Amino acid sequence: MKKDRKSCPSSTCEEGAILLGVVNSNGTIGYVSTPVTIDQEFIDEAQQQGVPESNFRFSNTCVESGCRQWSNGKCGVIQKIMWSNEDVSLPAQLPDCSIRDSCRWYFQEGAKACSFCPYIITNMLEKQSQGVTEK
Repeated sequence: MKKDRKSCPSSTCEEGAILLGVVNSNGTIGYVSTPVTIDQEFIDEAQQQGVPESNFRFSNTCVESGCRQWSNGKCGVIQKIMWSNEDVSLPAQLPDCSIRDSCRWYFQEGAKACSFCPYIITNMLEKQSQGVTEK
């Protein structure tokens, strides 16, 4: 990725994406400390467990206005989550993250975005259909 390009921390499972984390049983993200580039073999195995975005978080290049979440020159995902949870305070320590230096959410909203990040799952559709819901 070019140095001036930002990373989307909530991308889809596709070849060339980076595995950012794994969805834990409590619904939070367990971050991968060393970036892993996704290949077709990973995709095939992940799809055997269901919708990959329900079980993993992926990162890829932020496409800005090419994304349906882009609004008013910013990522609407993190803005909506932060606005609806304004009373959440920052943790004492930010989660370990392999993309923070290029992360769109961190660049846009600062460290406060990192406090919400572990709770964001890209695709909750399958989890909800299995009776698992997030707060």
